[in-house]
Amino acid sequence: MPEPEKKGEEGATPPESSPEGQKPTQGEPAADLNEVGPELRKMAEDLFARAAQATQRNNFGYAIHLYMDGLRYNPRDVENGHKGLRECALRKSTAGKGGGLGSLFSQVKGAVSQMLGRQKDAMMGLLEALADDPQNITLLMQVMQTARRQDYHEVAIFYGEVAAEETLRSKKPQKQIFTTLADLYESRKEFKKAVEALGTAIKIDPSDRDLDRQARNLAAQASIEEGGLENVSDFRQMVKDKAQASQSAQQQVVRTKEQLDAQYEDLKTRLEADPANPVKMQQLADCQWRRGFLDEALALLQQALDTSKDYRFKSRMDDIRMAEIRRAVREIDEQLEADPNRTDLKAKRAEAVTQRDRYELDVYNERVRQYPTEMGIRYELGVRQYRIGTHDEAIGSLQMATRDPKRRVQALSWLGKCFYAKKLLQEAQSQFETAIQQYELSSDPLGKELRYNLAKCFEAQNKLPQAIEWYSVIVQQDYQYRDAAKRLEALRRKVSEGEAQA
Repeated sequence: MPEPEKKGEEGATPPESSPEGQKPTQGEPAADLNEVGPELRKMAEDLFARAAQATQRNNFGYAIHLYMDGLRYNPRDVENGHKGLRECALRKSTAGKGGGLGSLFSQVKGAVSQMLGRQKDAMMGLLEALADDPQNITLLMQVMQTARRQDYHEVAIFYGEVAAEETLRSKKPQKQIFTTLADLYESRKEFKKAVEALGTAIKIDPSDRDLDRQARNLAAQASIEEGGLENVSDFRQMVKDKAQASQSAQQQVVRTKEQLDAQYEDLKTRLEADPANPVKMQQLADCQWRRGFLDEALALLQQALDTSKDYRFKSRMDDIRMAEIRRAVREIDEQLEADPNRTDLKAKRAEAVTQRDRYELDVYNERVRQYPTEMGIRYELGVRQYRIGTHDEAIGSLQMATRDPKRRVQALSWLGKCFYAKKLLQEAQSQFETAIQQYELSSDPLGKELRYNLAKCFEAQNKLPQAIEWYSVIVQQDYQYRDAAKRLEALRRKVSEGEAQA
């Protein structure tokens, strides 16, 4: 049974949030994250860690209080602050503890601060309201816009993506969320994401020709960025001496090792000064993993988990284990590329892939139980379900994942594969066609894969003209793509022979 709401841990008074016992002043301007000193960093990290612990004990009111205090020190911390606050708010909402008049008061307070030009107070008021009503699309949009005005771009994108997920579940999705997201992505030169956001906006309002034009311009910009053509004034810049390049790469490895060693010493010193801080344990663990000390990294994360009882540390341990298994598969692939006829390596690879898929399936099943509203996790689960051949379960997971605008096109692609595997060819065709309509880029790996799979659907249905048309599109972009050229030639011969016999 959940614990009753408390004002503080074990009945104590609210925590002191600064060395002098003073809480941060709400009107105090927020320092830039890169300028936050060690004391403020420590205070924010401590508050977030304690908030996570309170959330795990279902002491939601106290946890929200701690998250809000921490965000006053460090309003840019998305990973530990804003994500933690949202998870806590969702769990509180699921437990049936709504906001009532408190939520309305926080909204009014935020609106007044907005009118007075006090942007940080406006942000805090909106976050308080959102903590009581975490699925309120209007509040999510307001937080996104307020964060954007303060140049908190990571925060704005986070709340924009959450608002996008929520609005797609509603009967009347709001176009403005996706156009704002597209602007935010474009400002960070994340052109693919900007194109995807505009694609969703166009689907909501197909009559807006300006959006279509903007999406095409961004798609072209994405192609330029991918090709590495920007800022290249002379083609000779792209062709360098191999020996010089090799020497540069070796020097970079040395510099990276030196940087990691220096970072390790710094993080170790910080943890020794604050040995019970699970956030510092994770930071040191991540550094140790990058340095190649896997066992030490996992031991530190286990210590953080034991100290805090916070699932995110278990999640990080699983991330590292999954990455190690994937690395082992890649190493086998490299050996097979050098010697493709080795049957022992093929068997070893099959065993490693099975281990990878089974382990990742267990991980994402567990994560869905922990975070049932996170559609990105549903997507990852669906992919793993497809890999092990449980296509019915994969379809259920991936259909839910299409609600996530960041994953929608990829989820449609995997859905098409699921239906194709079940020989539901018309349904597979529909998924691939929908994905192609929403994905402007045709020459990147995903764009080519969608078109190739659609062509195979038409071929399997004996719709030869349509299959020929789509294989032709692929071949004109990339003649070496899989077996598209061979399939195209074979289908044209088949059509010619049939016409000759007729």
